[in-house]
Amino acid sequence: MRQTRLRPPRLKAGDGVTVVSPSWRGGEVFPQRAARGAADLTARTGLRVSISSVKPGLCPESRAGRAEEFNRAVQDPATRAILWMIGGLTASELLPLIDYEAFGARPKVLCGYSDATVLHHALYARTGATTFYGPALLSQFAENGGTPELTMDSFAELTMRGWTGRFPTASEVIEEFVDWADDSRPRRAVPALPRKALRPGLAQGPLLAGCVPSALQLLGTPWLPDYRGHVLAFEFTDDNGYGPGQAARDLWQLRHAGLLDGVEGLVLGRPRGWSDAQREQLERIVLDVCHGTAFPIVTEFEFGHTDPVLTLPTGVPVELDNTTLTLLEPSVR
Repeated sequence: MRQTRLRPPRLKAGDGVTVVSPSWRGGEVFPQRAARGAADLTARTGLRVSISSVKPGLCPESRAGRAEEFNRAVQDPATRAILWMIGGLTASELLPLIDYEAFGARPKVLCGYSDATVLHHALYARTGATTFYGPALLSQFAENGGTPELTMDSFAELTMRGWTGRFPTASEVIEEFVDWADDSRPRRAVPALPRKALRPGLAQGPLLAGCVPSALQLLGTPWLPDYRGHVLAFEFTDDNGYGPGQAARDLWQLRHAGLLDGVEGLVLGRPRGWSDAQREQLERIVLDVCHGTAFPIVTEFEFGHTDPVLTLPTGVPVELDNTTLTLLEPSVR
């Protein structure tokens, strides 16, 4: 079990945040939305947010171009935090090209979700450094009407203030789809389902968060972290067509690969847009997959492909007590 003490310095007003696109370059498709997200994050935290671009002469979509952009942010002393523009499908292409030594020598706040999982886990496996599974610029901070309070507060508390304590719950959830090409109004919120202790219990261990189908891309590679001893916080993509059947396939692969052996707890993220019947089906699947284990399991947690979203730190000790997750140590120094 890895218990990391390699944590990035806490952010403060005036620090530089560089937005990178290791996966889909959505900011180039929706530049006005990206600018809105940068402006909201700057106004509400005092951080200086800038949107990166690929070095001239390199193809923006190429793995070399995207890796150079990411490594440049890692190596830049003026960049104190690196924020994902959005997820995608191609971050795993960069795994052999990442400057792990530079990140380990000078860790920075690194935040994103979904496809970002592969780099979060690879950096953790190679360096032991804490990174943050949390909001991205285009999909969270650029929300019309402003970033949801819980999303903004959680990011700032963990990365700027060294917060510890119980992760708050969300009373509302935003699931309405609005086309980004015409997001002329804020999305509507509805009451959120409560968290559910699918298998009650008490557990402690360092946290390891990610998106299940993204995490599976690291099976059989040297970038796979050791799950043993961790409290896993795993969630599922909201890609069209992904439902309980796809979740069952991916969870069984985790189990068959031995990755659920020796874990301390399992926190499952709230699936976006699933019906009550699909949620009940997922619960049955999870209990079936986890049969023979004893760790506690909670569902409907507020992270990943949902809004608002909590920021979760990799490698920092937590306590899971039924539906309550408590951060025991600061995530930044």
